[in-house]
Amino acid sequence: MITDKPTQELSVLSYIDQNSDATQRELSEHIGISLGSINILMKRLVKKGLIKIERLHPNSVRYFLTPQGLANKIERTCSYIVRTYQEIGLFRRRITNTLKPLVKSNTSLIFCGPNNEFALLLKEIVEEAFPSLENRFVSPERLIPLLSKPTHNTLFITWETTADQVLKKHHIPSVNILTRIGVGEIIKDTEPNGQ
Repeated sequence: MITDKPTQELSVLSYIDQNSDATQRELSEHIGISLGSINILMKRLVKKGLIKIERLHPNSVRYFLTPQGLANKIERTCSYIVRTYQEIGLFRRRITNTLKPLVKSNTSLIFCGPNNEFALLLKEIVEEAFPSLENRFVSPERLIPLLSKPTHNTLFITWETTADQVLKKHHIPSVNILTRIGVGEIIKDTEPNGQ
């Protein structure tokens, strides 16, 4: 459910742009707010001049973005993209600064967690910031066979609880990278390259 009004407005504008025959009920279900709230939101967008309502039948309407509505949607979308990339940049610096001391004290790292967007981000960071580091990415399901091999000077980096639990059960030290970057152990994480 989307709770803040600017995000609700952008969601409505985007949905109408893609589905001009959308009903208020569909918008309500898509955005996750009540039908009454959608009605109020639609009236506000009409008043702002962002959408236009065309009556087809007595009980049927069609919504259109006005040129101003389309421009507003594009501007909001661009702002969202910029904010997202800024957050990813901050996240990358925090992860890099968190990994630096771990890389210095271990000869290899095994990254264990689901193969998702976060795993892709971690792989990019490791390849760029630590190109000579011996590393491996494994899913939690493939972790147990690795535990039978010696893990001297190997540190396990995780980002989800299943891997944390498996490693803890086998008494193998690990670091949950999400916990570390959220704890604030990063020095000067707002400056590029930790400078």
